Amino acid sequence: MAELDHFLKTLPYDQLAREFSADNGLDAENIKERLLTYANESRVTVALIQPHLTPALRLLEVGAGLCLTSLFLKQQGYQITALEPAMGGFGLFEQLKRAILNHYSDSMLTVLEKPAQALTTADGHFDLIFSNNVIEHIPDWPAALTAMGGVLSDQGKMLHACPNYTVPYEPHYGVPVFRHLRKFSKWLFLGNRDDTEIWDSLNFITCREVAHYGKQHELSCTFEKALLYKALKRIEDDPLFETRHQGAVATIARLLMRSGIGTLFRYIPPSLATPMIVHITPKRLN
Repeated sequence: MAELDHFLKTLPYDQLAREFSADNGLDAENIKERLLTYANESRVTVALIQPHLTPALRLLEVGAGLCLTSLFLKQQGYQITALEPAMGGFGLFEQLKRAILNHYSDSMLTVLEKPAQALTTADGHFDLIFSNNVIEHIPDWPAALTAMGGVLSDQGKMLHACPNYTVPYEPHYGVPVFRHLRKFSKWLFLGNRDDTEIWDSLNFITCREVAHYGKQHELSCTFEKALLYKALKRIEDDPLFETRHQGAVATIARLLMRSGIGTLFRYIPPSLATPMIVHITPKRLN
């Protein structure tokens, strides 16, 4: 999308990196790389929802992060609200978010600084609620989905993308994981790494758990197909994404795609593939 490319190019990456390097003593190049990674993920999020966008929709982005996707959609004229819990104001992530929101203060983006499970009708009603790589970080994700369902409009729907931990692979770190042996997996595959904050936040959600939740709550859950194939192809085509899956995973992905065997992954059922993208609607709409 040309408009998104233009928006992301206008971000003052170097300026933000220099400022945070001076204030926090962190490496400016590392900060810039983080910003570029978040910017790259916003492309994935926009691609996720683009087929569903119409001008009149009221949108809610759950886990908006640095709010890049929401800011872009707001600039494009969409009615969007961003939800991103405040983190106390001291972390690098929170400071970056504040700096970016200040940079685009004229956009008047509404940001709800609360967890998803705290949503109420006082926050409004929404026609499309979406997230990308967020649900796996919500400890009580069923409560969050229930709260989101409570603010859906009469014809509203949810669209969420996240890992499916039925597949024993953790994409944030690019390592295997045994979801029923989490502490052992952390010790075995992360070793003495000091960047375990993301791992500790994971709930190791699965496709089957989401489907079961839907049945219990009279929700229709439809899972997109061929996503493992698309993930393998993205490792091959997207350099920034590839850096998050270095080593054996990236090597195997390239071999599978270049040999043609990767095409067979189109036919793996969603319950046995990762990531998952689930469309959730109340059954009364079906």
